Amino acid sequence: MGDFNVVPIRSEADRTSFYRDMLRDLRAFDYMLKEGLVEQRSDHIGAEQELCVVSPDGCPRSSALAILDQITDDRYTNELALYNLEVNLSPQLLRGDCFEKTEVELRKCLDIGRKAAREEDAEILLAGILPTLNFRHLLFENMTPEERYKVLSQELLKLRGSNFEIFLQGVDDFKATLDSVLFEACNTSFQLHLQVDPRDFQRMHNWAQLISGPVLSACANSPLLFGKELWAENRIALFKQSLDTRSNKNHLRVMMPRVYFGDRWLTGSAIELWKKDVVRFPVLLQGYGDDDPFSLLKQGIMPKLKSIRLHNGTTYTWNRLCYGVANNSAHIRIECRYLPSGPSVQDEIANFAFWIGLMKGMPLEMENFWEHTDFRVAKSNFIKAARTGIHTVLHWNGRNYAAKDLILTHFLPMAKEGLESVGVSSKDVQRYLSVIERRVRTENTGAQWQRNSFRHLRKGHKPSVAARLLVQQMLEYQKEDLPVHEWEMMEFGKSHPMGATAPPKDKLVEDLMHRDVISVRDNVCLEVVEKILEWRQINHLPIENEQGELVGMVSANLLAKVDYRPEDLVRSVMIREVITVEPGIKVEEAKQVLDRHQIGSLPVLENGVLVGLLTRSDL
Repeated sequence: MGDFNVVPIRSEADRTSFYRDMLRDLRAFDYMLKEGLVEQRSDHIGAEQELCVVSPDGCPRSSALAILDQITDDRYTNELALYNLEVNLSPQLLRGDCFEKTEVELRKCLDIGRKAAREEDAEILLAGILPTLNFRHLLFENMTPEERYKVLSQELLKLRGSNFEIFLQGVDDFKATLDSVLFEACNTSFQLHLQVDPRDFQRMHNWAQLISGPVLSACANSPLLFGKELWAENRIALFKQSLDTRSNKNHLRVMMPRVYFGDRWLTGSAIELWKKDVVRFPVLLQGYGDDDPFSLLKQGIMPKLKSIRLHNGTTYTWNRLCYGVANNSAHIRIECRYLPSGPSVQDEIANFAFWIGLMKGMPLEMENFWEHTDFRVAKSNFIKAARTGIHTVLHWNGRNYAAKDLILTHFLPMAKEGLESVGVSSKDVQRYLSVIERRVRTENTGAQWQRNSFRHLRKGHKPSVAARLLVQQMLEYQKEDLPVHEWEMMEFGKSHPMGATAPPKDKLVEDLMHRDVISVRDNVCLEVVEKILEWRQINHLPIENEQGELVGMVSANLLAKVDYRPEDLVRSVMIREVITVEPGIKVEEAKQVLDRHQIGSLPVLENGVLVGLLTRSDL
């Protein structure tokens, strides 16, 4: 939707007008498909690279616009958050050394971005989800000040009628709410495009759906979110929930989220996907400046179909139909949106080659597979792969396989045959598929490397420090362009050949604070408070009201100084004027607060919510 000038729908007349424009576009698209006016070829590929902007110590840095000011390359553009960028790579003919050409172009683009980033004391990182993100990075001031982002966020929130809610369960649990779409900004991806002959679109789209789970299992790279270990590819659940406008008031009604995998196989032409979006999802925005497509067709000009594409840009399928016009020639593509950014350029291009090879390598015995395969098999494989990555058990062609075995014995030979069938050079085939083969054989995907390294680092570091060390090491490996199967696991206390493992010099409060904070409600009796302090061997206890708001503090020293009865409530003696700090300030500042007020502990609040406790002993 970045190509369009958009405004909110302000009246019923606006809504009616936009719906009629979309229906007009659909009639034009249907006419173009039936008359053969959409290119009947499938020999171009392309990709979009989303990037994270980080400080040298690995934390998000909202410098994207300043970096873009220094870049004159049109391939670079902004993204939803100020700590993200996007690069649109050039289309390539699917033949010869097309993947090597894409890799060379991507490297050159990254060099341009890194050079500009260094001027802003920043770095460019490839990561599905940046491990150092914290909730404060999702505040509205970190949204890129483009009208289309603001309008989209407002309209989605209005349609939902309440804040967006996120809930993921893995080894840890994560639950949060937000009043904008910036949860979506946690996700960065490497989006792949394959031009498709309209006459073959039904088969190709269904095949793209079927292979999604196995492909994702080998490419997962986003296991951490806000210091918590959740799914192997958290982006899948996070993106879905970050834009989910469904009500939770009617659990019996079947409703589609705006981010979805699908609910059935495609049985008609490509236009059925756009029709489904019109049927299922209310319009959010309107554009302007689109000419009548039939008038353009009469003049021999291919229309851009801006209205229906704008609506399609506010719904998000993992295998999306894309329409484009280049040199007055219309074409359609399948966009693979579920693959994460990273872990390295080599890994990304290998993923690209693997997916294209599979798309082109459908075995003859799988022709018309959707006639005898339940769609829920594909959907189940996809969700399971997002949860457990390379350790997933997948259902394929009537049997269950470990993901590793399925990829090594079936998918890699299939991808090889597919790439060779369209004339990709044997050098490219061997180089990139061998990266997939070694990654899968060693089971060292990006998700596995992050998860295992994070666990090792957590043996001696708080989550925020471990995350920063992790990102710093990722930067080093990416600059050397080592594929992830060659990355050495990080361990606490062990020097690493390619990066420093020492904790950051300028520690933040979040690097030292206790996150597992014990607190009590203000209506608890002091006898219970005494026991909690004794049993947990702690000196400070935050007091919260029934709404979960911090309203006081009690310490062992305070109880030793005041007279009270065991049955008295804690609110009768607690300190009500509580001095607090935020997790993102430097430890030295927090120490000054402790000294200035002559206190022994500081509750840590983020957006008014208690997230930690820092004591003098922590310092």
